[in-house]
Amino acid sequence: MAVHGKIEYNETPVPYTSKCQRMLAEKTQHSIFLPEFVLAALLPEGYPQWKRCVQVESLQWLVQCTQQFFEPPQRSGCILHADNQLLHEREVGDSKHLTDWACSLVHTRVCTAQSRDTLFGEVAVPVLLNVAFRGADDDMAHFLQSLRDEFALILKTVELNPNWFKHEAVKAINSFENTKLPRSARSVSARVLGRHTILFGGMVYACGFSLAFLRLMWMDHKTLMLMNLGVVPAFRGAMPRAPHG
Repeated sequence: MAVHGKIEYNETPVPYTSKCQRMLAEKTQHSIFLPEFVLAALLPEGYPQWKRCVQVESLQWLVQCTQQFFEPPQRSGCILHADNQLLHEREVGDSKHLTDWACSLVHTRVCTAQSRDTLFGEVAVPVLLNVAFRGADDDMAHFLQSLRDEFALILKTVELNPNWFKHEAVKAINSFENTKLPRSARSVSARVLGRHTILFGGMVYACGFSLAFLRLMWMDHKTLMLMNLGVVPAFRGAMPRAPHG
C-alpha cells in the first residue's frame, strides 16, 4: 500500500542532567502506553448519537476524541507505574505531535471527500499504517482481522426473539447500542491492542481508530438487523464487509 506524508523524527537525545535520566527517557521502538488506560480516556461513557452519515461522523469523532485526549487529566496516566515517568512524558509529547499530524490528514480528507461506504477505510487505514505500524502491512492486516474476529463473537450475542413485535426488537437493538456497545468496544480493543505491538507515539490514534472501527462494524450489523425487520435506517454509510486486509 502506498502511504503518503510520512513523518520523520529527530532522534538526537535530549540532554538530561544524568545518565540515569537519559536511560529512562530514551525512546523505545514500541509504545509503553497501556491501551486500557487510553481507551477509557477516549471513550469514558458512550458514543455520541449518530446524525446521518456514519462514515463521515466516525472520522470526525476519531479526530475529536484523539485530540481531546491530550487535554488534562487524561494524558497524565497512560502507564501502570511511575517508574519511567520521563519516558512516559516523552511519549506523551511524541503522541501529541503524531496525533495532530494524523488528525490534520483525516480532517483534510473529510472536508474534501464525498461521502461513500468505504470512506473510513480509505482515509483512516493508511494513517493507521503510517502512525502505528510504520508501513508493516502484514502486521496491520492481522490487527484489523483480529478486531473483526473478536467483535464478531460479540455481535453473535445480539439475538432477537422471533416472537417479539417489531418495536420490541428495535428496542433491544438500541439497548445494546446504548449500554453494551461501548464496554464491548473497549474490551475488544484492549485485548487486540494488547496482543499487537504499536509503535512509540502511535497508541492514541490506534485506540481511537479501534473504537471507531468497531462502532462501524456494529452499524453494519445493526443495518442488516433493521432491514430484516423491515425497518429503513435513518443513517447511511455502514461499513462494507471487508474494508481492508
